[in-house]
Amino acid sequence: MQNPIEALAQKLPSDFCLLCGGASDVLGVFVPEEPEAWGCFKGKGRIFRYCLCSICQKKPDAAERAEKIIRAELAGGGVTHAE
Repeated sequence: MQNPIEALAQKLPSDFCLLCGGASDVLGVFVPEEPEAWGCFKGKGRIFRYCLCSICQKKPDAAERAEKIIRAELAGGGVTHAE
């Protein structure tokens, strides 16, 4: 059986840049400080896996933009990527 963390680190054919929708080059992991605010049960943790292309990764606001998109998707906003 594969370790769940190792499984998160593997590149998948369906991976795309969360910010521009292009091909992914970099894997990101977002771990909220307050998991309950992100739909998690009290006492549990939550991890969000996302990908970025090399161009978007270099942008200074990449992490903040990724967090906003993840929050919008959780709220049912239907955001698939944001340029």
